[in-house]
Amino acid sequence: MNVQKNWYPQEDLKSNLADSDLSYSKLSPLERMEKFFNDHNPKDILITSSFGSSSALLLHMISKVKPDQPIHFIDTSYHFEETVKYKDQLAEQLNLNIVEVKAKPNKNRFTDQNKTYLQNQDLCCFINKVEPLNEIKAQHKFWVSGLMAHQNANRKDLSIFEQKNEIVKFYPILDMTAEEVELYKLIYELPSHPLVEKGYDSIGCSHCTQKGTGRDGRWANLNKTECGLHA
Repeated sequence: MNVQKNWYPQEDLKSNLADSDLSYSKLSPLERMEKFFNDHNPKDILITSSFGSSSALLLHMISKVKPDQPIHFIDTSYHFEETVKYKDQLAEQLNLNIVEVKAKPNKNRFTDQNKTYLQNQDLCCFINKVEPLNEIKAQHKFWVSGLMAHQNANRKDLSIFEQKNEIVKFYPILDMTAEEVELYKLIYELPSHPLVEKGYDSIGCSHCTQKGTGRDGRWANLNKTECGLHA
C-alpha cells in the first residue's frame, strides 16, 4: 500500500483540501474510498456508522476496500430494537469489525432518569453521542462519514473534504442521489433497515424519531436538525 504520510491538515490546509476536493470529485464513490485508503494511513482514519436507513451503502464500500477497518457505532442505549438487529445483520453479512462507543454509565443513567431527551435534546445528544466520540476523534486525523447533500439543507453545501476543528472529515458518497443509493443497494443486494418499510426515512434514537420523509421525522416540531456530531 502506498501510504503518503506527508499530508497533514495543519500544513497548507486550504490548498490541500481544495486540491483533494478537485481530484476526488472526478472519481466514483467507491474509487474515492480506494484512493483515500491508499493515500492515508488506516490508523489515522476514523469511521462511524449509525446503522440507519442509508448506512449499508458506505459500510459495503468499506468492506470491499478495507474489510478489517474498525467501524465505530455509538450505542446511546436509546436505539430502536430494529436498529440493533440491523447492525448485527450487516456485521455478519459484510464481516464488519464493529467497535461500540458508549457514554459513561453514570451520565447515560442521568439522561434516562432525568428524561433529558424530552427536556433538552441537545444535552442528551452531547452526553450520549458527542462527548463519547470526542475522545476517539482525538486519536485520528480523518473522519469518514456517510452524509449526503440531498439529506437536508445543512448538508447541501458541504465539500468532499471539510476541516472540522482538529480533524478532516471525508464524505465519499456526498453527491449520491437518493435514487443512486437505492440502485446501489439493489445491485449489491444490501438489506434495508426494517423501519424503512414502516415509514421511517431517517432513523436515530427511538425517543426522538418519528415516521417521516427525509429527515422530517427527526426531532419533529423542534428547532433541531442535527445531533451535534456533524453540525
